[in-house]
Amino acid sequence: MKGSKKTLRIFWTLFAFNALFYVPGATFGAYIGVYYRSKGMNVSQIGLLSAIGPLLALILQPLWGILSDRRGRHMAVLRLALAGSAAGVLCYYRADTFLLFAACVSVYSFFNCAVGPIGDSIVVDMALENGLQFSSIRLGGTLAYAATVVFAGMYLKTNPTASFGITAAVWCIMLLVTLFMNKEVRKYKCKKRTGILSVFKNKKILFVLFYACIFQIVLGCYGSFLGLVVTDMGYDNATIGRLMCVSALSEIPVLLCIGYISRKIRIEYLLLIAGAAMTIRIWLPLTGSIAGIFIGQSLQGVTYMIMYYSCVMFMNQNLSKELHGTGQSLFYMVQTGLACTFSNIAGGWLGGKIGLLKTYFLYGLVLLAVTALCAFVLRSHFHKDIAKQKETDFL
Repeated sequence: MKGSKKTLRIFWTLFAFNALFYVPGATFGAYIGVYYRSKGMNVSQIGLLSAIGPLLALILQPLWGILSDRRGRHMAVLRLALAGSAAGVLCYYRADTFLLFAACVSVYSFFNCAVGPIGDSIVVDMALENGLQFSSIRLGGTLAYAATVVFAGMYLKTNPTASFGITAAVWCIMLLVTLFMNKEVRKYKCKKRTGILSVFKNKKILFVLFYACIFQIVLGCYGSFLGLVVTDMGYDNATIGRLMCVSALSEIPVLLCIGYISRKIRIEYLLLIAGAAMTIRIWLPLTGSIAGIFIGQSLQGVTYMIMYYSCVMFMNQNLSKELHGTGQSLFYMVQTGLACTFSNIAGGWLGGKIGLLKTYFLYGLVLLAVTALCAFVLRSHFHKDIAKQKETDFL
């Protein structure tokens, strides 16, 4: 990578920050469902515990975003969230009942739900201001997750509670990394009290948020209960780690070319492509074969990564700089708040009633129907736009 020493320093700082952000997903998120089960929680209880974090995010993420935008203190808010996340995850050492686990999730999620949107807002702004590609920086998260999740699966197999200490240490290291980012962060203070309302006036943003919500409902159900499906097949944490590694590695080719692809294909169509692939992905476990699940994990790049990258960049490009924190928080609220709350509660309830594989089938069927409907609406809309343009040109 070419550039001045300052540009290179900023790139590697952002790369490290992004890499560290995804490590807790490998040391904590990928295995917490299995840990709950080892402590006697059933599928419905695991679904409820998994829904607490998204439910809090639904309420708190817009507030965190508005707070950071109104004060123009994005870095201060990020540091508070990182410190709170490190302290919150350590609470799990004292939990062994449903109520105690619920309390731990609440404390941890209160702070942790702010890290993603505020962190993305800062990283994307710094990248664009310094002529850097966000996709190259995001690659750090993919590589770190892929490398960590395999070793974490093998180690946590015999030391499951070590997950909490390792995760807390990562959040603390991220806090230290922000010290190297501080001088480069520009402050954009939002003076409009109704600034967030402008987001809902844009029909394209509403469409992206709607489809991202439906997509994440399905992906959330798939991800929350995949560990249980795998263990029900007789495999352990080491296999889960390898599956997560495959999913992370599949993101690399997408990240390498997503910048070019997004300039050639409309974001609405990219989201529909990701939705179609997600339908296939959630149905592959129905084969009853671990090979089918591995194939499904290899679709992570064309499902989650296309959806995530497209939405993050779309919000950043379609909102003024002083509303970037609010915009990213709104996207995270829909993605990890509204969608995951529903998917975990409904998925846990359905999984307990009809089984996880049948639940996967129903979720996939819903996504397929919504994708087909959105494709029809978009096609009609774009044809009308073309017809109007031709009429205007003729006149």
